[in-house]
Amino acid sequence: MKLFLTLAITAVSAVSLFASSIPRTDVNAHGKVELDPAAVEGGFKVAHQNWGPKNSRAYRLTAAASKAIGDKWTLCKFAFTPKTAGQVGVFVGGQWAPKPEDRGWLAVSNIKVNGKLIPNGDFSKTVDKKGKTVPVSFWLSKNTTYAAKGGVNGANAMIVNHDNRIGFGLKVEAGKTITVEYMAKSAAAPAVKAAPAPAAKAAK
Repeated sequence: MKLFLTLAITAVSAVSLFASSIPRTDVNAHGKVELDPAAVEGGFKVAHQNWGPKNSRAYRLTAAASKAIGDKWTLCKFAFTPKTAGQVGVFVGGQWAPKPEDRGWLAVSNIKVNGKLIPNGDFSKTVDKKGKTVPVSFWLSKNTTYAAKGGVNGANAMIVNHDNRIGFGLKVEAGKTITVEYMAKSAAAPAVKAAPAPAAKAAK
């Protein structure tokens, strides 16, 4: 009986751990390129962000899955159409939740645009920045973490959530719809290294 209860509790804990692992991606043209939501078969719902300054919302989009994903690799994709040519930032993470601990984590792998892997979209090229592994051509926020061989078919992955994202720049052309896709699955929160203790001051 105790074994059964232990297994049941473990199962519930695992479900809770990944319950809010909902893929989400934001696109921001930083006030320079107006963006329109677009549809793609099987894709995320895309809309203008309804927070922040109203005069910049035409330049900002958010795309999210309708429900949480599990521990199997899942195709995530969405589309948008720029009204003019320019540069946008694409930020891959997870959905928001009122409590920070409920903002589920995801492993993200193989980022493509219009069906083609973007430069270093498999995170194969990295650099070390202050002890943190960062894929070339990408930006990381806070505790976004690199997972060697943690992606699809042995590719590398990044561990992200709402507050910890990976971003990249993308050139767009007027009127040409962009489709972004990547593979994702639920993941455990990465271990965060504790900050080193300050050195003791020498006695005077």
